[in-house]
Amino acid sequence: MEPDLTSVRAKLTRSQENTQALKNEVRAWMDRRPYSVVQKANAERTRYSIVIRINEPAQFQRWSLMFADALNNLRNALDHLVYAIACHEAAPNPPAKEGKLRFPITNCTANFDGEIARGSLGNISDPVRTAIKEAQPYNRPHETVPPLLAILRDLNNADKHKLLQLVYGTIHTGDIGFVGQQPFPEGNWEPIPFMGEIKDGTEIFAMVSGCPSPDMKFDRTIFDIILAVRHGKRDPSGPEWTDRSDIFALYTEIATEVRRIIYEVSAKVA
Repeated sequence: MEPDLTSVRAKLTRSQENTQALKNEVRAWMDRRPYSVVQKANAERTRYSIVIRINEPAQFQRWSLMFADALNNLRNALDHLVYAIACHEAAPNPPAKEGKLRFPITNCTANFDGEIARGSLGNISDPVRTAIKEAQPYNRPHETVPPLLAILRDLNNADKHKLLQLVYGTIHTGDIGFVGQQPFPEGNWEPIPFMGEIKDGTEIFAMVSGCPSPDMKFDRTIFDIILAVRHGKRDPSGPEWTDRSDIFALYTEIATEVRRIIYEVSAKVA
């Protein structure tokens, strides 16, 4: 007989519903083209820039609440998993340390052992306990982002005290054309994309030349910005990594990780 994971699945489903509702609102906002661009050139005509104007600000406060709800349900799904397994293994008796049961997310083995000592896993069997330990973020590195469970834990904890900070992120996709007569070879152009946090009036792209080129111009500027969340973690493996991520891409990564862990841990139940 398998543990009853009804509430675990309910939490996962509710998290998806939160995220879909948020996607619908963000898509409607994007469809209204809430931002525009201004093309600028310096007096020497050696730098041509694209500056963004935010015409309809994003609803950061509302969307932060919705995003946090989605993450909270993912975090809760892991706690419900531990409780369901503890109930299953202790049946027909109540599980040991029932009020303390939760899925620990720690940064090192010592911290994990401390959670065990405090009763986070009660009397859960050794195979399940080992699977939970193997799922800890320090044991599950990722190639493109810092450890996902650590981000989930930190964002969920931060939301208990303050709103998660959403920002306009760097350009996600775009089609920027630049044409005109330019002197050669001195007129070679260097594209300079903007990689930081976008605000109203930010120069999001520039073309720079070593000599004046008065006949150059942008002939098309089509792009999408992203909504990002600051999570405070940087990946030391790459200089381009920042401490913020596209909220929907990050959610997908975390949700996939949570589902994988639920499957792997529940498979260890005798």
